[in-house]
Amino acid sequence: MNLKKSLSKYSGKPNSLFKKIFFTFSFAYLPFLILFVILVSFGLMPVNFNNKDIYGLKGVVVLVCFAPIFVFMFSAFAYLWFAFGNFVLRVFVTLLPDEKQ
Repeated sequence: MNLKKSLSKYSGKPNSLFKKIFFTFSFAYLPFLILFVILVSFGLMPVNFNNKDIYGLKGVVVLVCFAPIFVFMFSAFAYLWFAFGNFVLRVFVTLLPDEKQ
């Protein structure tokens, strides 16, 4: 099989990739969020907010409010990483010679 033909099918960008990455990271972060909420609720681990250690209900509120921000940041970095890799792949595919017939 031709290398250019094989790589060309992987060089297309999926339409809803960011949405898939965002929801995947959301559900991947969920167990850690639950663990941190439990630890903060019982005073076993503080949440550092504005250089203050926060415990209890305030700590839970801080964790729940900042969880979407962290998930969005991780998703954005993963999407940019994919976009860069996809760009490099497309450049590589265009540099490959065409198959001779």
